[in-house]
Amino acid sequence: MPEAARRTSRSRIATDYRLAVDVGNTQTVLGLFDGGRILKDWRIATRRDLTVDEIVLSLQGLVLPALATRGAAVRCALASVVPTQDAPWRAALAAVFGGADRTPPRLLSHRDCGGLRLDYELPSQIGADRLANVLGAHALGIREGVVVDFGTATTFDVFSEGSYHGGVICPGLQTGMRALARNAARLHEAELGWPAAAVGRTTDEALRIGILRGAVGMVEHLLRDILADMKMRDPVILATGGLAPWMKGRATSIRRFEPDLTLIGINELFNTPAAAPREPSPPPRPRPGAPPPNKTLPPQPQRTQKPHPHGREASR
Repeated sequence: MPEAARRTSRSRIATDYRLAVDVGNTQTVLGLFDGGRILKDWRIATRRDLTVDEIVLSLQGLVLPALATRGAAVRCALASVVPTQDAPWRAALAAVFGGADRTPPRLLSHRDCGGLRLDYELPSQIGADRLANVLGAHALGIREGVVVDFGTATTFDVFSEGSYHGGVICPGLQTGMRALARNAARLHEAELGWPAAAVGRTTDEALRIGILRGAVGMVEHLLRDILADMKMRDPVILATGGLAPWMKGRATSIRRFEPDLTLIGINELFNTPAAAPREPSPPPRPRPGAPPPNKTLPPQPQRTQKPHPHGREASR
């Protein structure tokens, strides 16, 4: 999204503040919106032991000074792929922006995903960031296609109008590099940099070629297979994630790069009604011949053990 389109002039008083929070494995990204326009964003390192008080201090130091009106109402939505941080972030957002009754933020999940139809065998396993990316694509007016997110993992998420169809999960660029350095005694982690040659003449060059040029080949091959399998009429391939710039101009199947796509998708949650609480599942049907629920079987006669012919109990 062009800078002029995604940033609002400070002279305009925001009237519909929304805070979208994306808790990722490596970084947590916060985006302050006025309606559909992003005003400002922040990136902080994700820590799995972060406390509510620490998050509150971050929100007070980063977000509150960015509000044009002191005490302005801010609606919040959270997407997290770090389960240990769900509760602290929800509590902190409620404490800072939830008002007197500490209204909790809206939580993006398979239970509340903006009305997306989930074509997935186990919807509870879908990462909230993947659902956010599809919601973001829909918010940008894209009807069908694939989102490739380059982060800790490289994910491919397939969608059509109103539906999420699943995807592919691969190691991320830096994750692959670190795995090699950790598991191969004579390899180390090389700094990412686009290799000029196709054949490395140093170990660092060889690693960069394998990670970056190898990623291009992986992306192109998987996209070709996905599009052939899904038989889409007019798919749009777009990329997001902190490492997506490495693919710009190299993975030619990707035609659109949207750095704020996940935040846009979390923000889109506010444009849809919250999912109604699910009714409890009905009790399982009893097996044939089993007693009805809450009904016990009549007492059975006790079996007595016959005495051993030699006067001793039989060994067990």
